[in-house]
Amino acid sequence: MQHEKTRGYRILILEDEFIITDTLARQLRRNRHTVVGQAISYEEARTLYHREQPDLALLDIRVAGDKSGIDFAHFLREQSPSIPFVFLTSQVDSGYLERVKATLPAGCLSKPIQLNSLLATIEVAMFNHQSRTTIDRLVTLRDGRATHRVPLNAIEYVEADHVYVKVHLADSSNLVLRNTLSDLLNEVGEQTLVQTHRSYAVNPEKITRYDRDFVYVRDKQLPISRSRRQSVIERL
Repeated sequence: MQHEKTRGYRILILEDEFIITDTLARQLRRNRHTVVGQAISYEEARTLYHREQPDLALLDIRVAGDKSGIDFAHFLREQSPSIPFVFLTSQVDSGYLERVKATLPAGCLSKPIQLNSLLATIEVAMFNHQSRTTIDRLVTLRDGRATHRVPLNAIEYVEADHVYVKVHLADSSNLVLRNTLSDLLNEVGEQTLVQTHRSYAVNPEKITRYDRDFVYVRDKQLPISRSRRQSVIERL
């Protein structure tokens, strides 16, 4: 069965060897990605980044000029919003490896680059980046007197109590909303929280452990109903 191709991403390449850059660009374009620029130095890469706003960058370590691909990686991490980046390198010694790890890259591929590995690394890098972006987004909660803008990653779990919903936050405080659990889940998005029981929904990023009958957020035990067990386990 032929799989549908994923949508392409806008990719910046920082690499000072023309043959490698040209080969990468052709391969990426053939697989529905857009190469927004091909830089040979730190300064060129910065200019392209600001002008083109890529989704992802592919970085060699050693490039033309005084600054390296590692310097550009640090630059990317300082931007808001940040983008993921993948190192393409023949440098494998421990000194370089430690410097690369310190930038928290989305991946690192050794030259010569294998096309399948490159494409898979790009997909995983973008999936993880987009997942983190979703986790960090703000949700709107209304308690009848005020409207609260709360980071999603501050919500641990939600507990229904008759016509009220209590939102438990990571700082041990909570918000009490006059709402039903189902209405709240519809408002924040059904993929945001996992409903484990008619009275409970939990932020999956806050679950510390789980079994067939319960999920745990630190020391708090939340039930998994039999009717929801399969869907909950699949989400986790």
